[in-house]
Amino acid sequence: MRPRSLTALLLATLLAPAAPTARAEEGAKVNFADHVASIFRNRCGSCHNPDKAKGGLNLETFGGAMQGGGSGAVIEPGDPDASTLLSVILQTEEPKMPPNSGKIPDAEIELVRQWIAGGALESSGSKVAAKAKPKMELKLDPNALGKPAGEPAMPEALPTEPYLADARPGAVVALAGSPWAPLLAVGGHKQVLLYRTTDAHLMAVLPFPEGTIHCLKFSRGGDVLLVGGGRGGQSGIAVGFNVKTGERVFEVGKEYDAVLAADVSPDQSQVALGGPGRMVRVYSTADGSPLYEIKKHTDWVTALEFSPDGVLLASGDRSNGLFVWEAATGREYQELRGHATAITDVSWRADSNVVASSSEDGTVKLWEMNEGKAIKNIAAHGPGVSSVEFAKDGRLATAGRDRFVRVWDANGGKQSEFEPFGDLALAVALTHDAAAIAASDWSGTIKLREVKDGRLLATLAPNPAPIAVRIDQARQQRAESEAQAVALTNELPPLQAAATAAAEAHAQAQAAFTAAEQAAEQQAAAVAQREAESNAKAAALQDAATTAQAASQIAAQAAAEQAAAEKAVADADAAEKAAIAALEASKGTVDKALADKSAFDAALAAAAEALKAAADPDAAMKASEDLVAQAQKATELVQALAASATARSTAAVAVKQAAASKAAAPQAVPPAQLKAKAAALGVAAATEAVKRAEAEKAEVDKVLADARAAAQQAAAVVADLKPKLDQAVAAKAAADKALGDKASLADAARAKAAALKAEIELLSVEKDRSAQAKPGLASAGN
Repeated sequence: MRPRSLTALLLATLLAPAAPTARAEEGAKVNFADHVASIFRNRCGSCHNPDKAKGGLNLETFGGAMQGGGSGAVIEPGDPDASTLLSVILQTEEPKMPPNSGKIPDAEIELVRQWIAGGALESSGSKVAAKAKPKMELKLDPNALGKPAGEPAMPEALPTEPYLADARPGAVVALAGSPWAPLLAVGGHKQVLLYRTTDAHLMAVLPFPEGTIHCLKFSRGGDVLLVGGGRGGQSGIAVGFNVKTGERVFEVGKEYDAVLAADVSPDQSQVALGGPGRMVRVYSTADGSPLYEIKKHTDWVTALEFSPDGVLLASGDRSNGLFVWEAATGREYQELRGHATAITDVSWRADSNVVASSSEDGTVKLWEMNEGKAIKNIAAHGPGVSSVEFAKDGRLATAGRDRFVRVWDANGGKQSEFEPFGDLALAVALTHDAAAIAASDWSGTIKLREVKDGRLLATLAPNPAPIAVRIDQARQQRAESEAQAVALTNELPPLQAAATAAAEAHAQAQAAFTAAEQAAEQQAAAVAQREAESNAKAAALQDAATTAQAASQIAAQAAAEQAAAEKAVADADAAEKAAIAALEASKGTVDKALADKSAFDAALAAAAEALKAAADPDAAMKASEDLVAQAQKATELVQALAASATARSTAAVAVKQAAASKAAAPQAVPPAQLKAKAAALGVAAATEAVKRAEAEKAEVDKVLADARAAAQQAAAVVADLKPKLDQAVAAKAAADKALGDKASLADAARAKAAALKAEIELLSVEKDRSAQAKPGLASAGN
């Protein structure tokens, strides 16, 4: 179903009751003048007349009715169901017309339906015009958009005779890569060149006599190439070419100035174009009829592209105006503000959620579609960005006035930068697999490079010579290649001999080096074995030393025990003597104490008698004091006597103990002596074991030293042979490279000669085909 336009909305002025309308006589042709004009005049004339023409729709005249309004045609001759006008007056779709009212009489509706079904004739003498039909089925099923089911479209035996033979190329401002095939379109003056990107072969020349080409776009399926251009200030047009056949399948937009920007919708039903007229016009590819116009731009429209899902249309102009529109209706969806100067290009990301715009302000901006905000600002080319293109994987390719071409990752980081052009870089296009990138500059230079490493794959001619000239050139190049191949082949034998000699020398050097390495490995193994033995002997020596140390400690302990036993005997004898002496001494003390006590007892008795005999108190007092003193002294003597008796008893016990110790002490001496003697023998044995271990380790260490010396000598031989081997390897590699390079050059020369032969045959066929078609060449002045 066609999109409902603003014009349909304005058909609300279909007024109710009016004067009776004419009826068609039986068998008469229903036409505008006799039958329909009165209905439009009575029902619509107040709003859709030449003076008012709401929505740009004038139903007063046949021409006005057929032209439609600002949003496109409302009448599809021969197809009432597809005509917006009939749908709204039937009130089967919103908005119902007239609004807030019932339908117009059924008889009038039927008359309008018959008029449209009969071909929408102007008068009774008019003939039904044949409806323009596309030369191929253009509109695609929205569910089948993307990669084609079969082989991607490539030119099939199309002429390559240039339409215009320019002596000097002009600036190439338009490039486009097929989305699915290895095919690059190059726009020039009055012709499009189609190059195969795998080998830079010119596949086709599509004439565009309408003028200079300003824009190229492949359809999303790659089977249609849209070409926009014209003559500045005079005319402009957009043409769709069948990529396989080279046939024009549609032409839209009879403009009064050159078309600067154009694109075909993903379903191939619409073409949008713009240019100096500051207006975006959208046409049907089915019959070339206008669908709607967008008049909001204030300067030349310089960039246009439909979103991959076909829902939106982005457009930019020379005064930094950047908009996104609903593709079906032309209604404004977003205004994207941010660039300071002219918009040069727009490109959509594959998911249709982000659009990239390039500008002469030097930046590329990425815009999201939910709110129309810039999510990334890339300072791509300081003096200005000329072109931008999204790859399928989200990367970006750009070309700029700084003469550089660059590739950016999905986050806006610079990924690659290629050798600059000699002039301003104007256009950029990625191949179908994004493995190669094509770019052009102001001087007409076109370069095809690998994206990965920037290697130059080909320099493409923007102005190929006539086929006859190319055949002559190919023949000359073929002869040169064949001669070169012969000369290079003649140089191969000595190089082969040198390579053989270098291989033999290398083999000898390798054999010597391998033998030396094996000997060195054997010596290294011997060293490892001797080192293991030395480590074992060192461990044995350590064990012997530990044993000797332990034996010495035991011997020392046994000697100490023997000395202690002998000392114990001497100490016991001395103790016994001392105890006996103490016992004897205690006996005399006891005897003396007894004698002293007897004397004090007598003195005490005398003192007691004296006290009794005392006649006066003083004498009695003195006698009493003497008695007390004597009694006190007697008490002390009793105590001393008791202590002497205790000491004597203790001395007697000590004598017994000392006698027992003296009897026991000699028994410990013989075992201690035996133990000390045994320990001395153990020390001697351990010491002898240490000496043997030291001797054995010294012997192994000498063998180890000899092995290490032999290993060092073997390593020195390897080190001496390594440079010689490296030299032999380098000599062999150099000889092989020289031979391989020369053979490759010879093979390349032969391959080039074979390719040129095939090219000559192909060009000869194309020449014959072109001669039969007799297209002729346009002069450079046209």
